[in-house]
Amino acid sequence: MEHEHNKNNWSSQLGFLLAAAGSSIGLGNIWRFPYMTGTNGGGIFVLIYFLVVLLIGVPLMMAEISLGRAAGANPVRAFAHLTPAKSGFTVFTASMLLLGALFMLLTGNPAGALIVGLIGALFLACGWKTVGFFCGLVPIILLSYYGVIGGWTLVYIVDSIRGVNGFTTIEGAEKVMQPILHATGHWKWIVIGGQLAFMAACLGISLAGVQKGIERWSKVLMPLLFILMCVLIVRGLTLPGAMKGIRFFLEPDVSKITGGSVIAAVGQAFFTLSLGMGIMLTYGSYLDRKSDITKATLGVIGLDTLAAVMAGIAIFPAVFAMGFAPSSGPDLTFKVLPAAFNMIPGGMGVIWNVLFFLMLAIAALTSAISLIEPPASILVGEFRMSRKAAVLLVVLVCSVLGVFCALSMADWINLPAIGRAVGKIWYGKAPGSFFEMLDSFCCNWILPMLGLATTIYVGWVWGSRYALKELREGSSGFLDNSIWLLLAGFKAKDGGKDRRYLLTPGILWGVALRWICPLLVLLAFFNCIGIIKF
Repeated sequence: MEHEHNKNNWSSQLGFLLAAAGSSIGLGNIWRFPYMTGTNGGGIFVLIYFLVVLLIGVPLMMAEISLGRAAGANPVRAFAHLTPAKSGFTVFTASMLLLGALFMLLTGNPAGALIVGLIGALFLACGWKTVGFFCGLVPIILLSYYGVIGGWTLVYIVDSIRGVNGFTTIEGAEKVMQPILHATGHWKWIVIGGQLAFMAACLGISLAGVQKGIERWSKVLMPLLFILMCVLIVRGLTLPGAMKGIRFFLEPDVSKITGGSVIAAVGQAFFTLSLGMGIMLTYGSYLDRKSDITKATLGVIGLDTLAAVMAGIAIFPAVFAMGFAPSSGPDLTFKVLPAAFNMIPGGMGVIWNVLFFLMLAIAALTSAISLIEPPASILVGEFRMSRKAAVLLVVLVCSVLGVFCALSMADWINLPAIGRAVGKIWYGKAPGSFFEMLDSFCCNWILPMLGLATTIYVGWVWGSRYALKELREGSSGFLDNSIWLLLAGFKAKDGGKDRRYLLTPGILWGVALRWICPLLVLLAFFNCIGIIKF
């Protein structure tokens, strides 16, 4: 099959590795991972997270990349080309979704019934193409409010240089953060300006294309990100009492294990690795057939996990050294950390705050530009738009939605009419803000369902045996070696394809993809929507 993206391929596997790692390494690592760790028991959450990455992250990312490269097309075509448009399984899946929507309606969940019913109807009409279309929709929703957080980092950089963020208490942090969060007074124009400036940076990089834009900037920004984290780690470890933070972060306390922390680890791994968004599928479609998908996946996940660990080592020593609570929640980054840095003797708080928020802005940028690719590739492939026009349209839509998010991150005060309309749809149970509405729709519903659909499609519909054949290209026989031979440092004869070896990485990948991934993702989804509670 001829790849529709043949003019936009990666120049090398290193370029793909850094771009894919840039997609994964973002606010989820530096903002979300530390506060999730702090609110879920510290070291034990980190240990559970590592296990979930192995059980879900590795097999699902390999599946997405292999699907993208095999199809050589955007997400819509990828889900349409490799299997029939409709089948008995397709009709069965659509029927189950429609029955689920009816059940939700009867049990008093009209919003959920509307979402699931719409997906079921689309699935019945379009088959697996529906998954591809939602792979284009989800990144647009995510980027609309991701851009707002990215804009906040720019505002904090400027304010840190100006000395506005000189607070040393949580109360002082509240005074700075509240007008930004609620977009009150003249601050509404500042947060909108920050969001639009961040989106403009994304636009500039994406317009340059895959090699000259995403790949080139990833090669610059990713090393810079790790250098800044190393600088912050060295400074954090030299603070008095820093080792308390290290012990909290890295020493597992089994007594703190809860079902909720396990589900939280599943969600964190799922979202931080850019799974179910069509990103890895789209990036995989730009990958040549000589590249080793297995090694690339392990490299991406390795860098992503390293970034999360480095962020924790950079953050928790400062939090404990300055006497703040590690369980501060989402406020940890924008409230606790600036206060902790400002308490560092010698008037060096300004420098450390600027460095930290510069690091956060870079992480947000590398992830944001990857969110543009799936919808842009769909517009190019399905609607015959030029890449420039597709990128401009995606960024424009995200920027407009982002303005609404910037004005309604915490409440509906700036958007009362929209709030009332949403309240009617939710029968008086409206989310607390425009941001919360989009986040709930995307992260609690669509994203887990896309991840589940991808595992089912690759493992059962397309077929794990065909996916494994795709993975074998460029793998040098690694997937067909015996696990025991690999541990011993040996290799199977004639390229590692001896059928006598039953326990191989390829077989373990197939088992994880067909059984373990769907079960864990389904449990996380049911927990998110309230069907079960852990």
